[in-house]
Amino acid sequence: MTQVSNPAPHLLVTGAAGFVGRAVVSRARALGLSVTAVTRQHGDQRDPRWLAALVADTAPDIAIDAAGIIPGTRQQDVAQNIALTQAWLDALGQLARPPRLVLSGSAAVYGKGAATGRATRETDPMQPSSDYGRAKLAALEMAHEAHQKHGLDVQTGIIFNLVGAGQACHLAPQVFIGRAMAASDQPLGVANIGDVRDFVDVDDVADALIAMALRSQAGSVANVATGKPTRISDLLTLICTITGREWQSIKDPVNPTPNYICYGDPSLLHAMTGWTPKFDLRQSLNRAILAHEIGRPSPC
Repeated sequence: MTQVSNPAPHLLVTGAAGFVGRAVVSRARALGLSVTAVTRQHGDQRDPRWLAALVADTAPDIAIDAAGIIPGTRQQDVAQNIALTQAWLDALGQLARPPRLVLSGSAAVYGKGAATGRATRETDPMQPSSDYGRAKLAALEMAHEAHQKHGLDVQTGIIFNLVGAGQACHLAPQVFIGRAMAASDQPLGVANIGDVRDFVDVDDVADALIAMALRSQAGSVANVATGKPTRISDLLTLICTITGREWQSIKDPVNPTPNYICYGDPSLLHAMTGWTPKFDLRQSLNRAILAHEIGRPSPC
């Protein structure tokens, strides 16, 4: 991304203490933006009146919402992602001059609708197969309706599989990194190694969301992805090559599902903003593993 010129746009980031939020704040400041970083300690983001007052008080030009509940942490609460988005939309509706808002979505919205023979596009069916995916799809649809019916400038970046220092330890690839670093002589046993994902560096994701906030079209929904399919077996080989460990395939008798393929086509985002990812997977894994080695592992 090109560094912005003065006067710098003022960016409000909610969820600023989270994995994506921290990266957005860091990258935005590096790019010369004026940033107001908001965490749950500042107030209840589920309260639209509080959010509206916050926006009125800070007067941002643009906003990025990186708040949310990820799968596997408080699974019963993932539906709160809908409430968080609804509160933002309600807050914008109370303002005379609402800022542009970019929401952090998830590739979990595609689910069974993901393409198998090519990269998944934004026009492919969204058929989520998890509670998390269904909640993120509902949030995306609410944002689309807010734009279509009420003219609000709300966009959604559909984020594919994240990688980077600080990722939650139960999510791939961090779960594999943690297990590899903790292993001694035993190979790392992993099931479902034929699954295919699209791993994108968290700093690249931050740049993508900022690019949408600065240059994208109102109401846009765009994949934040590399467009490169990575089989889990190849991911494990990279991790074990870097760490000097070994891995082996194991059967999952509880969940013997067929291979799931989902990698994203970033063409739309590139066309609108010029964004392209800077880091390849090996670079991202090297950075995440280094952070683990120097005592900054992901929180467990």
